[in-house]
Amino acid sequence: MISHTWFQSGDYSLLAHLHSPAQAAHDLGVVIVPPFGWEDVCSYRTLRELARTLADNGIPTFRFDLPATGDSSGTPRDPGLVAAWTRSVNDSIAELRRLTGVKNVAVIGIRLGAMLSVAAASTAGADIQQLVLWGPSAGGRALLRELRAFRNMEVSEFRAGQDPSPPDDQSAEGLESGGYLIMPETLAELEALDLTQASPSSDTKVLMLSRDALPCDAKLVRSLTAAGCKVEIATGQGLSEMMALPHEAVAPTETYLRICNWLLANNGHAKTPFRQPILRPQTQCGSVRESIYSGGQSGRNTFGILARPAKPDSSSHSDWCVLFLNPGAGRHVGPNRMWVEAARRWAAKGIASLRLDLAGIGEGDGEQNLDVAGLYSEGLVEQVLETMQDLETRIGAKRYIAIGLCSGAFLAFHTAVRNPSLRAAILFNPRLLFWDPEVDRRRDLRRTSDAIRNSDTWMRLLSGHVKAQRFKDAISQVFMGVNALKPAQVPAKELYRTLDKIAKQDTRLTMIFTEGEPLLRELDEEGHLPPKDAVHPFRCVRIENAGHTFRPVWAQKVMHEMMDQEVNEIVPRDSI
Repeated sequence: MISHTWFQSGDYSLLAHLHSPAQAAHDLGVVIVPPFGWEDVCSYRTLRELARTLADNGIPTFRFDLPATGDSSGTPRDPGLVAAWTRSVNDSIAELRRLTGVKNVAVIGIRLGAMLSVAAASTAGADIQQLVLWGPSAGGRALLRELRAFRNMEVSEFRAGQDPSPPDDQSAEGLESGGYLIMPETLAELEALDLTQASPSSDTKVLMLSRDALPCDAKLVRSLTAAGCKVEIATGQGLSEMMALPHEAVAPTETYLRICNWLLANNGHAKTPFRQPILRPQTQCGSVRESIYSGGQSGRNTFGILARPAKPDSSSHSDWCVLFLNPGAGRHVGPNRMWVEAARRWAAKGIASLRLDLAGIGEGDGEQNLDVAGLYSEGLVEQVLETMQDLETRIGAKRYIAIGLCSGAFLAFHTAVRNPSLRAAILFNPRLLFWDPEVDRRRDLRRTSDAIRNSDTWMRLLSGHVKAQRFKDAISQVFMGVNALKPAQVPAKELYRTLDKIAKQDTRLTMIFTEGEPLLRELDEEGHLPPKDAVHPFRCVRIENAGHTFRPVWAQKVMHEMMDQEVNEIVPRDSI
């Protein structure tokens, strides 16, 4: 059984998820401390599976979002974040004890979460019996080197290999890595984090897990051993699989069971009777109240965070609601946490919003959605439609705006077709508008075919920069797949029939593309984009060099401005 709650840590309100055993538990609870940024995005669903594995073995398990991350309060620009993160580990332990009554608590930390766990165990009054540390570094400098290297690798994702920041942009303070900003003060705090000086209790038992084949950090092992901890080293097989792209990440079940067995073997046999936890299903962030949303009319196990004005007044417009849909298999916080920021901003202005996880994604119950076709399924569209009906009953919403990126844009598009209560759909970088299982294959063939016809490719072949065998393979690939190269990628009749229906409903449809997106190219080449000055069912906006998920800080700012512009155009001005 899983329950959702908020708890307080200093000035922060943190969202947490409690996985409770079905029957009497061991006198042991576990807190999972997540990694940071993009690693948190990728591993989110698989760590949820780790918590379920532990609960299935009688161990109540607590997951939470660190301050200024996920659904917790705060922003990356807050001062003293590393201290707040460390404090939140100990506060989460206290909250787990309050909720379940367990006396003994173990902490499982992953990457930065493991480093924060060591720091928390070294603070005065810390009461942690066991530590499982998966892939930590001995100091913040090593972690920052990796984040900077990852940031440099990201440049290759942008069109023509350009740097993702415009030459005149001054907004990228600190370090932006994987779409997540670390301010200069936080960078300095992480630089100063030195776990070789850490001193957990000498009674603490530690399981140190490597990063697949990479060995554990020897400096950290020596410092924990010197502090008197009983340290066991093991291979953390499956960390890279756990942190693959969200729709590809796979839970390393063997390592999870090894962690579970180690915890139980080092804990004894005492049990704590199960008790019903007293939860806090809502919280307040400034002038915004957020509450847990679950359900849908058919009970399809959707999950969400509903943001509303804390004190509605005459300026609020209670029949409007903004729906934020999953970006691919990413959870409801949105790309680079943008759904959280936008939802709170609009709720403060009087417009309710729901950040929604559909079944099998994020906190949505059901088996993890690892099938790309599943992300574009009719079943997910049905869940969005059911949620709209449910919200009308719960909060009186009658008019909606749907916002989605990638497959979320696809779902927003088809929801607009099906329900005229959706007054506007804002689609960021839709991958396709109609499901086609062969679309990626044909796009790959087109790219290969274009490369073969390009004179630069021939020059690189003659100069030896392209291997002859690779060139032959490319020609063979195109020749064998020539029948898959249809004259058009976009089904024109279906597109215009759908756009005509949306137009008759007077629904506003806005597509926002980063230059280089394959669907933008196809719509453009096949003549489906409207002229800028034409009266048309939809409009298309192009953005230079922003990447598929708008990771650069300047691109996130542009994305927020475009969302605000659309909402201001759609919702009557007297309501905001």
